[in-house]
Amino acid sequence: METMIKIIGTGHVLQKSVNEVRETILAIKPNFVAVELDRKRYEILEENNFEVNFEQEHYSARDLFSGPAGFIQYLLAMFQREIGKKLNVFPGAEMREAILCAREIKANVILIDRNINITMNRILNLPLNEKIKMLTLSPKMTKDIDFEDGINSILDPKNLNKITNIMKKFPKFYNGLVEERDIYMAMNLYSLQSRFPNANIVAVVGAGHKEGIEKFLNKFENKEKVDIKTINKVEKISPLSHFTNILFAFILVFALVFLKLRLR
Repeated sequence: METMIKIIGTGHVLQKSVNEVRETILAIKPNFVAVELDRKRYEILEENNFEVNFEQEHYSARDLFSGPAGFIQYLLAMFQREIGKKLNVFPGAEMREAILCAREIKANVILIDRNINITMNRILNLPLNEKIKMLTLSPKMTKDIDFEDGINSILDPKNLNKITNIMKKFPKFYNGLVEERDIYMAMNLYSLQSRFPNANIVAVVGAGHKEGIEKFLNKFENKEKVDIKTINKVEKISPLSHFTNILFAFILVFALVFLKLRLR
């Protein structure tokens, strides 16, 4: 059997991505299906019996009231949920589809994403100016995007490149939410491939991670040096950051209300 890692870059609220995931996995019938989930997010899906719909509550009240980290995580998830409502696709439906397809073909499911708490730690440590700019990022991102194929155009390589370039203007945000996770997921895929050299692997990740994962996979395969020392490090949150996180959470509440009204 020829060794292969096939990476599917998805849109988290696109039915097109759900369909692509199913078609690809059933066509390739890989030994392993790797998904952009950590243990915590997988267990949330498992608790809901892998059902994803807008009537069920997919967020824990314990997380909601666990401080700024849980509250901001809840609000960011709600942003995706509101957009998903508009498109009638629940955020993460493609990950759920990948898991169900893996079960159908009796493939092993591998969780390759970093612990969500570490990623939230990066958000909580963002400089205030980056946090504020994040809230105005979405309208600017869509300004120069070509929506010739409707919302599915977001997966067009030239559009993904535009979005990535905007995100890179906020270095700490991009590093913590994208690049560190690209390294982490590439490292897990490389480790899996090394342990099972004759296996076929399909990885299902957000489209914004696909290029970065492929880049770091090549680096690992070519034995190039990759700095992995800090990707799992928990950064200390300063008193100033604690204060700005509370402010940021309130701004997110108002932004979420605005989004709800806008998408009605």
